[in-house]
Amino acid sequence: MAASYGTVERSGRHHERKDIELQENGHYPLEKPRKPLTLTQSVIEWFKSRDGWPWLVVLSVAGIILCTPRPSTVKFEGWVLLAIFLATIVGAVVRPGGLGLGPLCIMAVAIACSTRCLSIQAALKDLGTKHLWLVVMAFFISRALTKSRLAFRIARALTNAAGSGSPLVLAYCFVVAEFLLSPLIPSVTARTGSIIFPLVIGIGIERDPDGSRCISSFLTLSAFQASAISSSMFVTAMAGNPIVQEFANQELRKLSSPLVTPLNWALGAIVPGIIGLLLTPLLIYVLHRPQLRDKWLVEKADKEASEGRRLDGKAVEELYRQAGSERVKTALFKDTLRDLVQSRGDVEGRARDKMNDLIGDKVPKKRTNVKWGRSGLGRWTYKEKFTMTTVVLMLFAWIADGKIPGFHMDPTTTAFAGVSVLILGRVLTWNDVISDTSAWSTLIWLAILSGLANALKAAGVIGFFSDKISSLFLASNMGSDTGFAVLTGIYVYAHYFFASCSAQMISMYNAFLSVACTLGSNPLGSALLLGYASNLMGGLTHYASGAAPVLFGKGYVDLFEWWRIGFVATSLNLLIFLFVGLPWMRFLGLF
Repeated sequence: MAASYGTVERSGRHHERKDIELQENGHYPLEKPRKPLTLTQSVIEWFKSRDGWPWLVVLSVAGIILCTPRPSTVKFEGWVLLAIFLATIVGAVVRPGGLGLGPLCIMAVAIACSTRCLSIQAALKDLGTKHLWLVVMAFFISRALTKSRLAFRIARALTNAAGSGSPLVLAYCFVVAEFLLSPLIPSVTARTGSIIFPLVIGIGIERDPDGSRCISSFLTLSAFQASAISSSMFVTAMAGNPIVQEFANQELRKLSSPLVTPLNWALGAIVPGIIGLLLTPLLIYVLHRPQLRDKWLVEKADKEASEGRRLDGKAVEELYRQAGSERVKTALFKDTLRDLVQSRGDVEGRARDKMNDLIGDKVPKKRTNVKWGRSGLGRWTYKEKFTMTTVVLMLFAWIADGKIPGFHMDPTTTAFAGVSVLILGRVLTWNDVISDTSAWSTLIWLAILSGLANALKAAGVIGFFSDKISSLFLASNMGSDTGFAVLTGIYVYAHYFFASCSAQMISMYNAFLSVACTLGSNPLGSALLLGYASNLMGGLTHYASGAAPVLFGKGYVDLFEWWRIGFVATSLNLLIFLFVGLPWMRFLGLF
């Protein structure tokens, strides 16, 4: 019995040790199983998790709107649509369950149509609008410029002209290009999305291995904000400006006031516009400072140094191998490696020699069939020449539209024709078109947001807020200048509820101009400043203007950063136009 008992005891200790080993290897849980949670406890635990709180925020926004008493002038369906619209926008920022704007918009349509607050026809009506398809065509034109490598050639020439290649200098190059093209091309989508942005992509791919928080994101934000400012400076710089001009002149004729003309529009905007174009890149540089060193390479070198390894020839070769073929081509990697070798390289010079072997400018031994120009990209290829010819013809069509007697070609038609020619010339293939997920994703969410915004207007929501603001201002005792400044601010920030500048111009411009005139503001000056504000608000969000979805769709800038920079930059430009532009217009006799 004693032997048997001892055997059992040893066997028990063996199983204990086995259990401990299994636990340490992760086969058994180290803790006892938890008791099953009740339904209420499960819901609370889920909301406490990382995936739960964003849904709580989204549902709270919708719940607050629905619990707020509905105005009598707004339909019940419109009030529910407002809750859905705001919840969708907030959801795009907090990303519940990791969902982006596209899936959230599809869910918004499902809820709105299932609750019979919106018909499916009304929700999807904007899928056929020409402005939306111009955005999609801009994606394809941008793809052709990068695929043919024409964007890289022009970007290299631009960086050579910029001299130092500083991100701030490059940003000002795009600002100047935007300013010069704005009075000639009346479509901001065609101008910024199809011409300027492909050059940003070209510089980004050549100089920037990671995109985010480096040169690509900085240049994207700078070009986007410059497009909003330049659009405000000329009547011909944005498709909605002639609409504003007509609305303003209808009201000004009733008041026997001087009318808005292309000349006084440009004169009133030229000084505050140029100041805005000069200051905005500096502001973005401070708020979104681009990294001028390859962060991956610096971290690797720091890790090697912390382990006591020297930066010699073998270490440089190993870093080069780990970086991969795409990263080592970028100027950011090369510049960072040069700095590291110069500051940390071995005294024998092996690191410097190895670096020169790996990233030195090598000229091929056989050069008989290749002419190397200043760009370093060799002779022009067939695709580059074909793409350049097509883009020049598109530029001519965009500029000449309505300016040459008998010639009229809608910008969207021109874009469709250009993409067709690029397909026929084998620069683009059908697979390139259907595989551009950014273009088709943008088409979906932008069409749905635009449909929801139009439905809010039809249900009386936009009219209610416009009338409410008008009555509050008329009942206040604000001075004309103070009242007009506050009124303009409300007009600009109301653009968060619109997916198009033109849509807000049509919905709210007349009402706000009438209120401004009633407050005692100069009619012509008020009409002009509200017209400028109608373009400045295009820098607020990633759906604020036609160019915004194109630039945002590339993915260089995350949504929160886009909205943060958009709010600050738009606020800065609004203050410039109010506190610099208003005195300037008084000096000219326009206010």
